[in-house]
Amino acid sequence: MNASSSASALRHRWVRHLRLGFNVLLSPIYLWGVWLAPYEPEPWRLAVGWLALHVFLYGGTTALNSYFDRDEGPIGGMRFPEPVDRGLLGWSVAVQVAGLPLAWIVGPAFLGAYVLLGLLAAAYSLPATRWKGRPRAALLVVALGQGGVGSLAGYWAAAGPAARPLTDLAAPGAWWAAAVAALVLIGQYVASQAYQVDEDRRRGDLTLPVLLGPRRALRLALLPATAGAVALFGTVAWQVGWAWALPGVGLGAWLALRQLGWSATVGRRDLDADYGEAMALLRVGGLGLSAYLLALMLFS
Repeated sequence: MNASSSASALRHRWVRHLRLGFNVLLSPIYLWGVWLAPYEPEPWRLAVGWLALHVFLYGGTTALNSYFDRDEGPIGGMRFPEPVDRGLLGWSVAVQVAGLPLAWIVGPAFLGAYVLLGLLAAAYSLPATRWKGRPRAALLVVALGQGGVGSLAGYWAAAGPAARPLTDLAAPGAWWAAAVAALVLIGQYVASQAYQVDEDRRRGDLTLPVLLGPRRALRLALLPATAGAVALFGTVAWQVGWAWALPGVGLGAWLALRQLGWSATVGRRDLDADYGEAMALLRVGGLGLSAYLLALMLFS
């Protein structure tokens, strides 16, 4: 395949529906679990685990969600969504299945987390269950699923074949990793929906911003997100000292103030402005926290 045909394939609408650039912003969940794990991780195994999770699983489940949502307005990582056709459904499943061998290479426990996340994502999107349309169910699947299980995936990627899921789940470190990630992710999740109120209401999805209004939802989401950030940076201070914790505290404070400021204007400006605010929060949070956690892993 020459360079021109490769570039054309990457621009195909099915590939774009994977929204890989957006899924990279979920990396802190995985890296947090890796950092807390009491194992000496193999770098190649961590890289394979990251690839399986963020490209194949999250990419496939994002495409699955796009197939059933059929968005016309902006969505995370795509200002103008590509058209949806029948082939997208099969593509989304094929991408997830293609990641299974990689997940197995990382280790059986990681594979179990991979499969569980895929099942939860299906329940979130499929019309028969459609947990996305119910605020309590949506928050549970995102916080405990993508946040909690996602952090455990990092924990077990660090362990590799040595992972012992039952023993690990009885250890306070694994539960702590999952709980903190779940709390932090709630703020990100609500921010990713706050500009989609009209479209979600049209579809009949009762998201938290639809139920409470985007202003109240953004402010309410700051409570668990702040609790999670305090727990995360408190853990860093406890384990490696305040000198490492303070840069993270600064990042968390900036994100909280930015979200609070946005909550005062959300819905009062045009859609592009609200979409831009959401993407700025998600990009700075995702990329900034990823860099912070990588620095902890490499240098602390």
